[in-house]
Amino acid sequence: MITDLPRKKSRGKKEPLHLSLPIPPSVNAIYYNTRKGGRRLTTKAEHYIRDARALINLAIDEQKWKKQEKGIWLYCDMVFYFPDRRRRDSHNCLKLLLDVLESYVYVDDMYVLPRIQSVEYDKENPRVEITIIQQSENQRNKGIKDTHVVI
Repeated sequence: MITDLPRKKSRGKKEPLHLSLPIPPSVNAIYYNTRKGGRRLTTKAEHYIRDARALINLAIDEQKWKKQEKGIWLYCDMVFYFPDRRRRDSHNCLKLLLDVLESYVYVDDMYVLPRIQSVEYDKENPRVEITIIQQSENQRNKGIKDTHVVI
């Protein structure tokens, strides 16, 4: 028997939020191990968080985005524009990217459905373009139907 996770209907603005952020460091470069066995953010990760949050706050103010509460499921559509043609794994950028949006764009990244739409090359302006939009009931049902496997 399939049961649903908690879902709420949004009462706020349903318009998408558009962001353009620097490419985040890979998950392989955001932590270092301490002498006592713990993990801490690297300086590179801390700088990314600071710079990205400033850009996020600007976009939120300009677009009048209201932080989404728990139970509101969101799509996070992304296009990565890398600075060179080196082989990279865009999925390794998701951890810090989704975490930096948390508490600003949404309450909990558990309710975010990340979708990498494309990976491109832009030497002059490397970035990740992001669109955050609420998942509709129709989109949810279509996604379930389209990916359902009959065994």
